[in-house]
Amino acid sequence: MKNFKKKLLLPVMAIALAVGGAFATNATKIDDSLSTIGYLSVHAPCDTPVICGDSGLPGCTISGWGEAFGMENNCTRVLFKP
Repeated sequence: MKNFKKKLLLPVMAIALAVGGAFATNATKIDDSLSTIGYLSVHAPCDTPVICGDSGLPGCTISGWGEAFGMENNCTRVLFKP
């Protein structure tokens, strides 16, 4: 009986630690109401959609790809960093 309790203690403690860790962390949610779709010109004008914002710092740039623009006026509307 004593040996059984020792064998059971480690899995119970591991589960308790995992559940406690899950509740201790906070997942960050992106507010979709503040984001808008921008487009990069990779292979053709305005062909690759990316997430940008409607307010904030001007210039929705994607590292290594350049600046994304809104689809209006032939892909020239300036968007903002999310």
